Amino acid sequence: MSVVDRLRSAFPGSTDPGDDAEPTDGSTPHPLESAETAETAETAPWWHATAVGLVTGLASLLIVLAPVVLAWLTDPIEGSTVSQAVGTGAAFWLLSSGGHLSMGPVALSLVPLLALALLVVVARRGAGEALAEVTTEGEHWRGLLPTPLATAVGAWWGGYAVAVAAAVGLATLGPFSVSALSLVLPLVLVPLLAVALAVRPLVRDEPDVLGPVLDPDRVPDLVRRGIRPGLAGMRALFAVGAVVVLGAVALSWGEVSTISAEVGAAGVGSVVLALAQLAYLPNICVWVISFLAGPGFQVVEGGSVTWSGSEGGLLPMVPVLAALPQPGAFPWFVALSVLVVVGVGWFIGRRALREVARLSRLRTKAAVALSACAVTAVVVVALDLVAGGAAGQFRLSAVGAPDLSLLFVLFLELSLGALVAVLRDAWTLRR
Repeated sequence: MSVVDRLRSAFPGSTDPGDDAEPTDGSTPHPLESAETAETAETAPWWHATAVGLVTGLASLLIVLAPVVLAWLTDPIEGSTVSQAVGTGAAFWLLSSGGHLSMGPVALSLVPLLALALLVVVARRGAGEALAEVTTEGEHWRGLLPTPLATAVGAWWGGYAVAVAAAVGLATLGPFSVSALSLVLPLVLVPLLAVALAVRPLVRDEPDVLGPVLDPDRVPDLVRRGIRPGLAGMRALFAVGAVVVLGAVALSWGEVSTISAEVGAAGVGSVVLALAQLAYLPNICVWVISFLAGPGFQVVEGGSVTWSGSEGGLLPMVPVLAALPQPGAFPWFVALSVLVVVGVGWFIGRRALREVARLSRLRTKAAVALSACAVTAVVVVALDLVAGGAAGQFRLSAVGAPDLSLLFVLFLELSLGALVAVLRDAWTLRR
């Protein structure tokens, strides 16, 4: 049932009186005209969804393209042209969507997570607009969604794919080339997340919208109960990471501002540089999480930051990197930062207890808490897998946290805190 039909059923007296009225001029509608009108009403949503998908992709492209071109117009680089600026902006949009770039031997695959999240939000708004007037009735297509809804999703997705193809074409005007294999993320990941977020309100109103293939009951109960507390734990870890990053920047503001002055960005260029660094804030938060957990991270090859200390390396001229610790050994108590991760695990355990009955067995509560910790660890590492990569060649060929080590250690430390919360709850009940 479409949104309009729902409103009409809720307010039966609000229907348009002209819907069933006879023509006032005494004429009768022609049968062919009525058939064409009905066919147009039936096919219009799909064309509408395709157009909305195209507009969504182009609007998303402009969010990144416009600042890059504007910065070039205010402070053009000698020897470059406006078409090259357009190509660079389009390439950076593909990078923000998850694509990987290269310029000769130099690879750039460090995806800005905040920019990626923004593009998903924009795509979600477009997908919601495309599905707003589509009925949710009818048989499910391949067990996924009702056929009209699935058709609208496919049409919107096709329009968005055309925008991605246009961005790839524009990127050829600039110095960067795009990895064809990495286009899976802009073409699949961003639209898939957008559609999932757009369909979510429909599922809340009508759970039958999801077909048997997408039925949430197919997911094990322990996993389903661990999703919400697990995502809450992920948000808590990123909040801690953001506080640490902003605090480090504040303490090292003199060095950060010095690097900014040496870069020489002014006017719109300085704003674009600041926005670009802000777009990478969640990436750096993942590095902080990895440091707190123990595995640490590296920005340049041979220049890692762990509990034992910071190893020096020639860093790129990025102002925010001036906030990294100076080379040298750290005192022993730095390792106590792991207690922050354990504390987040305790928070996850408390949230997990809300997902089960108060008098449930201890084994059930512990299993849900561990499931939530697994969700947190997997999501954090998945984000690092998407965002981590190369920021250049040689010493900048691998930037970020060690994913496998982070997954294992983060799960163990979160689980320790979560189990403490579960055992404390059990002890409280026995008193």
